Amino acid sequence: MIWIVDEIETRPGRGEAFLNAYMADYAPGNEARGLKLVHTMVEPAMWLDDAPNRLLLIWQADHAGSVWGAKHQARGDEAVYRWWNETAPQFILSRKRGTYAPAEALEALANV
Repeated sequence: MIWIVDEIETRPGRGEAFLNAYMADYAPGNEARGLKLVHTMVEPAMWLDDAPNRLLLIWQADHAGSVWGAKHQARGDEAVYRWWNETAPQFILSRKRGTYAPAEALEALANV
């Protein structure tokens, strides 16, 4: 398994609205590209009105090929571009994305 982790810091008071928009407008496309949303976590454990929330949105891919396939499909998708460049900025202060694999799988993953 490989995991893609979106770490989002929302604008104060915008955490819940961001998550609702993400689930309605972005997540279905990611699922269509073969990824599965396995965790949706919020810090702190309440929606804040006057401070940012931090969200970890963790996607699972079956193997490295499915990660690259999903990335390739997303790069050519105008809806993905609009989401992250036009829609998401009204909700977020920052975003980081990481792709992770179990340490014991790295040797096999590097052997391509």
